[in-house]
Amino acid sequence: MHSEEQAEQVAALERRRWAALEHALEVVQRDVRTSGIPGALRLTTPDWDGSGHAWVEFQGAYHGNGIPPTAGADAQGALARVADATQEVIMELIWKAWPVCTTHDRGLRVRLEGELVVWTCTGDGTHTVAPVGELP
Repeated sequence: MHSEEQAEQVAALERRRWAALEHALEVVQRDVRTSGIPGALRLTTPDWDGSGHAWVEFQGAYHGNGIPPTAGADAQGALARVADATQEVIMELIWKAWPVCTTHDRGLRVRLEGELVVWTCTGDGTHTVAPVGELP
């Protein structure tokens, strides 16, 4: 295989992974809107980060460690990483837990349950609150 063909295959793979991360961001944005938090999320690679990681930007800010490009290799992994990164940046900006279990008033965590990425709460033992993107 020629190096030009290899470069195009790598670029196509990276576009697919980026597309998976962007789709995950759209899903997580639904939870942000449902929670009544104003503002749009954006996936970006800031100039100051030479690692190639994607960052969730919210209200012009980033927080956390970024999302490695390999996270877009599968839909569930992409959704879990994007939800976690979104949670980090939003909590840093609003200075409180997000999202929150309405029953126990505790911050939720992202978890993979089988093929489904969900928000879970540790109140009264760990329980699933909702799939990511479907907060009540």
